[in-house]
Amino acid sequence: MTEETRSIRRLVLGILSIVLGIVSLAAFFSITYVAGIGILGGFYGLILIALGVGLILPKREPKKQETQ
Repeated sequence: MTEETRSIRRLVLGILSIVLGIVSLAAFFSITYVAGIGILGGFYGLILIALGVGLILPKREPKKQETQ
């Protein structure tokens, strides 16, 4: 039952990605008056947050079924 821990680099990049996503979402509300750019900023922020969460969370490995 050994689990590999995430490397420091992945944690730092994940946290940085989440922070940039939050900043992008905050900017989304300040530039919504510009046609189209506000929507792109919102999607970009959500993608960055999802990427950061994906970097931080451990991988799920499929369970192997034993044959008898």
